[in-house]
Amino acid sequence: MRTGRFIFTFIALFIAAAAIGVDDSKAAQVICSHKKTGVLKLRPEQCKENEIQVDLSNIAESPDLSPARWSWLGEDGGTYWYVPPINLPAVIWNPSDPMNYSSVSDQTVWHIESYADGYFFGTVVAQLGATPPACQYLIGSVTPEGGVYIAFNQLASSSDGSVVITAGSGKMAFKDGEWTFLMQMSTGSSIQVAHWAYMLECTPDEECWENLPGVQRGIEEFLANCEAE
Repeated sequence: MRTGRFIFTFIALFIAAAAIGVDDSKAAQVICSHKKTGVLKLRPEQCKENEIQVDLSNIAESPDLSPARWSWLGEDGGTYWYVPPINLPAVIWNPSDPMNYSSVSDQTVWHIESYADGYFFGTVVAQLGATPPACQYLIGSVTPEGGVYIAFNQLASSSDGSVVITAGSGKMAFKDGEWTFLMQMSTGSSIQVAHWAYMLECTPDEECWENLPGVQRGIEEFLANCEAE
């Protein structure tokens, strides 16, 4: 009952404070929380010594947080993303020998070709260690706040005819002055692979365009593996 009363009081005070905030003829009022009990009070101008002011300035969602925030991912031919050298190592693990694992290089390139209302689509080429590059297609979603979920669909079916889908999750992370995909994924059955990385954008004027880390090939040549499928 006390928790419900606290929530109801907070909502009532918030509504009252919002109503007062639009009336400039009245003195400014603040919402105060008692330091020990947490009881909320609406006070004129300032809180008492045994209270702290409740800051509601960030409670409203920013108008910039909408699906259109990420529309640049698919504009002007789309965007290209790759794994930087520091994040190339992935972990490969065999369930039959659960106490051991080994490291393997995993270069993955995405071409996000289109974007609409928080969803994006494109092609993927991944090369695990010395195995040949493999083409996949991706369908992903990104929330206005930057949460990311991607399904990677392999073109080849498994031995039983089922299509293998790899899932990845993460978020848009602002790192070193630019947006990155901070992603985690796992895939496999008899042999399993786990990998996390800051996926960085690559543009034609950067070194990565002609020389991808770990595979020493350019992005266009690497993605051409999908054209051969």
